[in-house]
Amino acid sequence: MGDTLHHLSRFLFVMLAVDALGLGVWAILPETVGIRQFVLLGTLVVAPLIAFLVTYGPEFQSA
Repeated sequence: MGDTLHHLSRFLFVMLAVDALGLGVWAILPETVGIRQFVLLGTLVVAPLIAFLVTYGPEFQSA
């Protein structure tokens, strides 16, 4: 159970960190920049993928 809790907390921390970074970049960009929408969408799509790879990637390498 402790291992599962550790993985969940790591996953959530990494996902929230990537989301915060992406939202920070999104907030800095002016509204007239067209890529601003893609940054927001990309952040919301990429954050769970990065969190999954950071959390479970080392276990795939050790297998």
